[in-house]
Amino acid sequence: MEVFIVEKPSDPLKNAEWLLEPAVPLLSFGGAAVALLAQMYNVPLDIRYPAFGCVAASLILAYLALLRPRKDIVAISTPIYAIIFFIVPSDSSAGILLLLLYAASLTILLVRLKRRFGSGRSGEEREDGPLFDYVTRIGETMACIPSDTAADAGRIFIRFAHGEYGMAAGLAQTYLSRKENEGDNALATAFAIIAGHDAQCSSAPAPISRLHHFTGEESALLFHPASESTDTEEEYSVALDNALLLCYAVAIAFAGEEQREQVRSFHPFAEKLASLK
Repeated sequence: MEVFIVEKPSDPLKNAEWLLEPAVPLLSFGGAAVALLAQMYNVPLDIRYPAFGCVAASLILAYLALLRPRKDIVAISTPIYAIIFFIVPSDSSAGILLLLLYAASLTILLVRLKRRFGSGRSGEEREDGPLFDYVTRIGETMACIPSDTAADAGRIFIRFAHGEYGMAAGLAQTYLSRKENEGDNALATAFAIIAGHDAQCSSAPAPISRLHHFTGEESALLFHPASESTDTEEEYSVALDNALLLCYAVAIAFAGEEQREQVRSFHPFAEKLASLK
């Protein structure tokens, strides 16, 4: 079975992204500032000229959205709205207000893009470091994971990263309920731990997650060493982090290209689980 590893980042594209992101608020609010100053000092100026700042900022935001493996259709479509809003003449006061509101909207969309859709592919992963080594190790050690199972692992990881714990637990439980998936292995244990997390959050009397743990044989497949603490909460937290990181590594190593790209966009979340950020 072919094993996929993390791709080497493209530094020029990464640097371009860092430069373009601050350009969105600078251009949009800059255009609004020019229009406002022109009005304050009674300088005759067609509102459409400073509005080009918002149009340019919209184009940059759309480009940044296109860099993401997961496409944000709202951000991608902003140039269309910029043209509609600013292509026709309007009253100067109303135009300035619209510029300010539009600039604020673009800034909010930029923050949303970074938080919900991650960074561009070029800045997501490194070709070295603990996570890369872990994905490589999982790819070499667990060489019998079907791509559909890896896709399930990726979907569970993404749902959990979104904070949709119930959906992540449901997907994990659905996988475990299939007869063909019966058996003891590290990935099944990881799914069982995640399936129990929803019960943990619901304050169930006997959370399923506490009834499942990685065995000594499975510990070689884990990112974090098993907790030696007598604190059950800490032990559970480490086990949950290991379960999610195993899902991440399996998805990156064995899932199809589309699923891998989706999981890659949540690389920062994996770094947090790995205590790298």
